[in-house]
Amino acid sequence: MEHFNWFLWGGSLVEFFMLVSIVALLLYGVWYSTSPFLRFPVLAINTLWHGVFILSISLWLLWSRFSLLPSFILFKNNLIYDDFSFKMSIILVTCTIVCLLLSRDYLVYEKVNVFEYVIFILLSCLGGCWLVASYDFFTMYLAIELLSLPLYALASIKSRSLLSTEAGLKYFILGAFSSGVFLFGVSLIYFATGSLNFSETGQLFAGTSITLLDFTNPDTSLSYISAYFIGIIMVLTGLLFKLTAVPFHMWAPDVYEGAPTPVTAYFSIVPKLAVFAVTIRIFYVSFFDIGIEWQKALVFCAMASMILGTFGAMMQKLDLKRLLAYSAIANGGYMLLGIGSSNLEGIQGLLLYAIVYVVMTFNAFATILTLRSTKSVAEQADLTTYQWEQDHSNMKTLFYNKSIQSNSTSQSEQTNWVLNNLTPRQMSVVSQNSIGSLTGIMQFRCISKTNPLLAISIAFMFFSIAGVPPLAGFVGKMYLFFAAVNGSLYLAVLVAILVNVVGSFYYIRCIKLAYFDQSKEWVSLAPFSKEISLILGSTILFISFFFLYPSTAILWVQNASMVL
Repeated sequence: MEHFNWFLWGGSLVEFFMLVSIVALLLYGVWYSTSPFLRFPVLAINTLWHGVFILSISLWLLWSRFSLLPSFILFKNNLIYDDFSFKMSIILVTCTIVCLLLSRDYLVYEKVNVFEYVIFILLSCLGGCWLVASYDFFTMYLAIELLSLPLYALASIKSRSLLSTEAGLKYFILGAFSSGVFLFGVSLIYFATGSLNFSETGQLFAGTSITLLDFTNPDTSLSYISAYFIGIIMVLTGLLFKLTAVPFHMWAPDVYEGAPTPVTAYFSIVPKLAVFAVTIRIFYVSFFDIGIEWQKALVFCAMASMILGTFGAMMQKLDLKRLLAYSAIANGGYMLLGIGSSNLEGIQGLLLYAIVYVVMTFNAFATILTLRSTKSVAEQADLTTYQWEQDHSNMKTLFYNKSIQSNSTSQSEQTNWVLNNLTPRQMSVVSQNSIGSLTGIMQFRCISKTNPLLAISIAFMFFSIAGVPPLAGFVGKMYLFFAAVNGSLYLAVLVAILVNVVGSFYYIRCIKLAYFDQSKEWVSLAPFSKEISLILGSTILFISFFFLYPSTAILWVQNASMVL
């Protein structure tokens, strides 16, 4: 039911405030950073704290709006603000604040002196808030583009890094392709139904079965029903790309590896949660009556994501960011089980696991940002130059010109380890010497002796991701698996349990390096910021003690899922 015009503008106050603040912050950055009177100041950290302030005000406005208007619709059913969209917006804004705090130390150390970094993140967050409130396919498409376009620039914002540029280019090309597929699917749905509203499109073909399609009959091959189901498939394809689900996951490892580490953390959380939220709304509002068809596709993608993500992570012997990329693919498969369950418990389990996943991911990327040695990787490995050459087997071999100044046994052992274990691509990343690069797993060695508190955090975090009871990861997966069993997805649950057991191998390997490695040379880590310390401490407390009192979070997600 539409409200008065006051609600039309007052209800959208939060998003309007964010948009105006972003424009004002952009003008502020352009004017001051190009001012010769101020000697062209660097405003990266300055705008970062402005961004945190803007998001904090937005968070307060969200709470105030929900207290005054618990549920309402805007712009002819294009946007819906209910308990579900409110809580998802709260999560997105909070996660964006944490990502900005994670970025401060990184921007200083890596000399990323561009104030546009914060502008892009704020724009993407605004797109996510509109996306979770979308109730129309066209509005949803515009919100996805506003969410995604800044991410292409963020992935390549570290212009001095070839890998960052490569990540941005790959993400842009594949993202544009997925957006085109999604938009074409939306056009087919509009052709078949004459409407783009979620609820209206679901009512027009309620009870229709895909068995009605007969592509051998020319009278039905171009029918409205055919267009409707093909449109659903294409919309699902576009969404699965954003969710890094198999078979549309191919971009994730390279983009996660090449993008700056705080940007990778943002990729892993905010866009994925926003797309999961709108996917839940679409398939439970628009396509619920034909659930048997899309349920099979989602369950297949969920199982494939869990299997490929798990075995892909096992193949990562050195690169911590690629390991987390494949882990994100596997965790996306777990969350797809919640949608594929086709019941209320599935939504509740997905939302609960999403909260746990957010906390674990923040802890993981905060840990990566702490792995900054007091010496560069090239100094540790004693490698100065390298060049490419092709041998008789048509395989690329990497030759190094080493200048070993010392005959230290530990130094020689480390050099030999690098030569024998790094691939050419890995060595090209190591040579760039950026935070959170391929040296991540190497720097876990004996960390329990140099930084025991960080080692405890690493152990608890990896045990939680592996689903070891009674940590938070186990509680989240338990609710997801129970929901899938209630949805009769017995094979998918069996596959999930098996790959979770297998996946524990590569998590425990990191713990083994931290506590039981017999390296003769310890890695000395550089001090990290108070923001990262605060994030590590709060997340590890949540991971460790969530099982003692999960009822608050469970009640929170139950209230959110009941409105769908």
